[in-house]
Amino acid sequence: MYAKEMVKQSLPLIIFCGLGAIVAGSTLGVMADLFKEIPGLIVVIPAIIAMRGNISTAFGSRLGSAYHLGIIDADNLWNEELKQNIIGSLVLSFFIAIIIGALSYVTSLLFHVYPNPIKLISIVLLAGIISAVILTMMTIGIIYLVFKRGYNPDNITGPALATFGDIVSMLCIFGSAILVEMML
Repeated sequence: MYAKEMVKQSLPLIIFCGLGAIVAGSTLGVMADLFKEIPGLIVVIPAIIAMRGNISTAFGSRLGSAYHLGIIDADNLWNEELKQNIIGSLVLSFFIAIIIGALSYVTSLLFHVYPNPIKLISIVLLAGIISAVILTMMTIGIIYLVFKRGYNPDNITGPALATFGDIVSMLCIFGSAILVEMML
């Protein structure tokens, strides 16, 4: 019976995730002109998407584990455990974004692409922070809805957050690149 319930909970979400991946890929296509204007930006894309997906899904998994352990539930979601996880997720996102920006700049140089380091690191940092805040709120919302519906968070949060992470990260990179390009 467990397999049937897992398929019932996960299948619609997995189909939606496939569509989400298409949206994220389409955003990449729209960014083609920005890649010419901001050398090295293409190097950032896989790293920042992986960062957001990894941090968000780990955050969702920790909340799912806390649920299974009885530390949090739908009526007791906003507690010290959640607050500490939010702080950890946001601080980690900030520091990893700086590291990704610096490593992207160095990697670009190794391939004889010479980006403006301030622009590149600013784009990564801005996109990382904005996507961290958005995805943290989305994670809490998804966890809350999953708890309220009585679903197993392990079946829902991973795929949902990975897909939303891709979409949100791509949109944040795109928006941050446009904003930084206008300002610098």
